[in-house]
Amino acid sequence: MKNKDIKILLLDGHTVQVLPIAKSLRKHGYHVTIFCEEKLSYGWVSRYPHKKIFSPSAYKEPQEFLQFLTEHISKVKYDIVIPLFDDSAGILGENKERLKEYAKIVIPDYDTFIYGHDKNLTMQVAKKLDIPHPKTMDLAKHSIEDAIAYCGLPSLIKPNIGAGAKGITKVNTQEEIERLYPSIKKEFGECTLQEFIPPGGRQFKCQIFRDKDGSIKGATTFVKHRYFPVTGGTTSCGEVVNIPELVSYATEVANEINWIGFADFDSIEDPRDGSYKLMEINTRITGSIKAGMDAGVDYAQMIVQQEMGKEVSTYTSTHGLILRQLALEVMWFLYSKNSERFSSKPNWFKFFGKQIRYQDGQWSDPLPMIVGFISGAKRFINPSFRKSKLTFNNAQKSKA
Repeated sequence: MKNKDIKILLLDGHTVQVLPIAKSLRKHGYHVTIFCEEKLSYGWVSRYPHKKIFSPSAYKEPQEFLQFLTEHISKVKYDIVIPLFDDSAGILGENKERLKEYAKIVIPDYDTFIYGHDKNLTMQVAKKLDIPHPKTMDLAKHSIEDAIAYCGLPSLIKPNIGAGAKGITKVNTQEEIERLYPSIKKEFGECTLQEFIPPGGRQFKCQIFRDKDGSIKGATTFVKHRYFPVTGGTTSCGEVVNIPELVSYATEVANEINWIGFADFDSIEDPRDGSYKLMEINTRITGSIKAGMDAGVDYAQMIVQQEMGKEVSTYTSTHGLILRQLALEVMWFLYSKNSERFSSKPNWFKFFGKQIRYQDGQWSDPLPMIVGFISGAKRFINPSFRKSKLTFNNAQKSKA
């Protein structure tokens, strides 16, 4: 089958990660369709998708989304369906058996998928492999007293399943846990108590692509330099770096759970001893994938090659590439301290250079960057949204 005959559906086309994926797939000659839940979004205004379809929200209307997706792919023949965000990834993971009748679904089988989707199971795998990770105890299976004895205080109440930092709450006393845990559990489901890693350490991503024979076809490590909110939120600036230790940890976990294809691992540096501690596996493509792809690892092409039964190409990542998200960088500048604005590295004021890329647009596809500014400003005008973002320091991790 020629590339032009291969039809690919990307879900969550409103997210920023659709941009490098759609660009790569179109460059290789595949036909690209995207679902968008918002028309004021990155994917809707991008020039790279061939076709755009307005869909229900996988987050707000999961049942409607599943029905819409099922009806659509049962009528329109796609070769591959790729989720780009947690909500659609969760829906596909739970319904892969029924959906794969219509197309190849780029999500691991549920028995593997759940080890990334459920953060408690991820920590259990890390513990089994003796990979550094925050001490974690399941509150459904252990008493609060035992969890405190193991994890210490302060700690985090952390939903086992969820996107971003939703529900993650820092607690300092047993009384706080007893008071807050029931409501968090009611809203977000089963939770763990997790050791609080004190601030001061860097945060990292490690992306790998594992072939069906267990070989790693490409890997990228990425350090986060700046965020918005500035105390820890979405990454506004990061850099591709070379940390083999993180690749080794990710490979060990992927081998243990037999993860096939692309995987993204979040880790944090513990300032107390300098160790890299595994936090979670992202079960879908993250926004920072552009850093790896611009550094020479074409994850989109590898996904298609693997799903279509072709030999998967091997790529080597270069280092030093800086990835910025301009809209968030502007917000970081506005809300950061004066001392940080002029001393931050990489230099905030250097907007152009051979190694500088932008996550939310480029000269060949400029409209997404403009829309990113507009949609971001629109959300930030909302007082409740602004309050939730600026009090984000209850959570200890960032999302790229």
